[in-house]
Amino acid sequence: MVKDISNLFEEYLREIVYGGNDGIVTTFAVVAGFSGAALDGNQMLGLSFLTVLLFGVANLFADGLSMGLGNVLSIKAEQDVYKKEKEKTRVAIEDDHQNEYNKAIDVLQKKGFSNEDSNSLVKIFTKNKDYWVSWMMDYDLKVANPENTNPYLTGIATFTSFVFFGIIPLIPFMFINANTSYAFELSMISTFVALILLGVLKWKVIGHGLARSVAEIVFIGGIAAVVAFSVGLLFRIA
Repeated sequence: MVKDISNLFEEYLREIVYGGNDGIVTTFAVVAGFSGAALDGNQMLGLSFLTVLLFGVANLFADGLSMGLGNVLSIKAEQDVYKKEKEKTRVAIEDDHQNEYNKAIDVLQKKGFSNEDSNSLVKIFTKNKDYWVSWMMDYDLKVANPENTNPYLTGIATFTSFVFFGIIPLIPFMFINANTSYAFELSMISTFVALILLGVLKWKVIGHGLARSVAEIVFIGGIAAVVAFSVGLLFRIA
């Protein structure tokens, strides 16, 4: 069970990291934008504390859904393109067998195989037409194979990670309804903790480089958070 969960995290690590990081930054951008533009420590542009919280939650789910659906459409488009190129390669192998055969030999020679070894290897794997097509896609066209990627699970992983990590900066606003300035300070701490947790998760899946994993996530997310607050501050100055 634990191994299955670990494999699941590893398979969807990219979506978890991207979704989580965007969720944290997006939500904090809302909070930081309002806080930077605040007229004073206890008022955010005349809006109620609850309004800011609801806006943050609505923005979180809307952007999370948009990212998830965007991932689904992107992967399905990649699969369609790959399928089309794969069919073109199959037709080329059938109609221009010798030319594709020579291409395969040329690819192996460029990778350091001798002419004799290249010919021997190509003679073997070209006996299996399906493998030959896949091999040409990988090593000649160098197109990543998205056929085994489930676009819907990828979209769900992105959305779930976006919401799970993205709601953390809003937690102080769920329990503190009197002092906006204090809630924002706690939100900054929560954002920092969320970025660290995301970095640790990345490290646990990859298995090495804890300091680097955490530092990369915190650095990238921190820059985006500072930009969001600075933009809000410009509105206050204006």
